[in-house]
Amino acid sequence: MVLASRGFVRHLAILHATLTVRHSRIPPISNNQHINGSVALYISIQGRTFDSLRTMFTSTREIQDWFTDCAKFISGVGGQHVEWVSPLGLPIVQPYFKLKKKIPQEGFAIDKYEKPNMMKQKNAFPPNFIHSLDSSHMMLTSLHCERAGVTFVSVHDCYWTHPSTVHIMNKICREQFVALHSEPILQDLSNFLADKYSYKEGEITGDGSVSDLTKKKFNRMLRKLPNTGNFDIHQVLKSVYFFS
Repeated sequence: MVLASRGFVRHLAILHATLTVRHSRIPPISNNQHINGSVALYISIQGRTFDSLRTMFTSTREIQDWFTDCAKFISGVGGQHVEWVSPLGLPIVQPYFKLKKKIPQEGFAIDKYEKPNMMKQKNAFPPNFIHSLDSSHMMLTSLHCERAGVTFVSVHDCYWTHPSTVHIMNKICREQFVALHSEPILQDLSNFLADKYSYKEGEITGDGSVSDLTKKKFNRMLRKLPNTGNFDIHQVLKSVYFFS
């Protein structure tokens, strides 16, 4: 495969796969992603890249799988939308519906919605949750910059200040990132999901039916956190490439 792809592999083949893992989405194959007309080779390279990333970042993939499994059960079995609360207390709801094919002419606007779109709910949960963490970090950085008298402007994950105060923003940015990710984020999420979506004792009959076993499995899933890595988050304070 290495010999076959030599001279034909564009950086987008690897870049798209890497960003897909970062944001947990599968990008479609479009005409400009062909490698000299060979879609099969492109898919093969991306597949190998995914396999390598899964091997290198085991905990990351396990956490992502837990997110998608939870969202799949919440929307598919429970018929509810995935919700959570950001570390700063902002309630978040994923508004992905399936539309009804036939809508009554004299019905209300809400009547056009049928039930949660399970595919969109489970695919969007990991990246949306990460975005909620990133936005929390941005807000914390903004608040602490204001407290320090530092001008701060941001667009998504791009932070800006005057050249004379970059070193102060650099320090605040790192400190707030460490503070945020030192919190038990996954445990808090698990507790929220379990409190909101898990089946109560009275709803589980214990009769051994498929429905009953599914409810028990769902409850266990919400409480069973995936393994995390052993990275020392405080290394971010001294990292060369965290922010520059």
